[in-house]
Amino acid sequence: MSKRAQTRVEQQNKKRRQRFISIGAIIAVVLIVVILIIRQSNQDAVEIVSVDKEVPAYADGKALGSVDAPVLVQSFSNFPCPHCRTLARDAASQIESNFVESGLVRYEYHYATFDQSVGRFAAEAAECANQQGAFWPYHDILYANQTGARDQYSERRLIAFAEDIDLDGGDFRSCLDEGKSSIVVQQDAALAAEMGVNATPTVFINGEKVEGSMPFEIYKEIIERKLE
Repeated sequence: MSKRAQTRVEQQNKKRRQRFISIGAIIAVVLIVVILIIRQSNQDAVEIVSVDKEVPAYADGKALGSVDAPVLVQSFSNFPCPHCRTLARDAASQIESNFVESGLVRYEYHYATFDQSVGRFAAEAAECANQQGAFWPYHDILYANQTGARDQYSERRLIAFAEDIDLDGGDFRSCLDEGKSSIVVQQDAALAAEMGVNATPTVFINGEKVEGSMPFEIYKEIIERKLE
């Protein structure tokens, strides 16, 4: 092979190597971009603890049970409050199964946010769910996803909760963005002040005040006494 031909072959091989290097670099960049997109997508995904979407047959807005029940239980709670979560998942659930379902108790939930922004925003979201007839599933999903994190009730998460229990997303967003539910939250705040609520949870059983999350037996004893 002549020197000129050898030089031409070497140049062709050099160009081929450069082309392979360029293609490899492009592929590497594409892979990095894909990885970043997937990672960001995973970060943006909202992890949700799902709940039963069914609304109890005896639900009446944010109350459970008949207005004619002989005992009225009024619960003043705040969604970011850990003790309120305990009350909702333990004693309140047992009050429902032991007394509400049999028609002996009407259980009312009232927002008591003390103008705390996270609690107020969560309460307004719950009231938006209430406007779609789904207060109790939303109540449950808020407490099920209480984490203590600063963003536990961010707008993105509140909307994701609504979607998880099959609410109309457009109506929910509109209600939340336009503050359509704030008046009810304010009315509950006024009622809480009127009844002397200064901590959550606070429960009234036919007017008898019980502060804090107590074992079911405490509420049971008072309810049975009121039924005598």
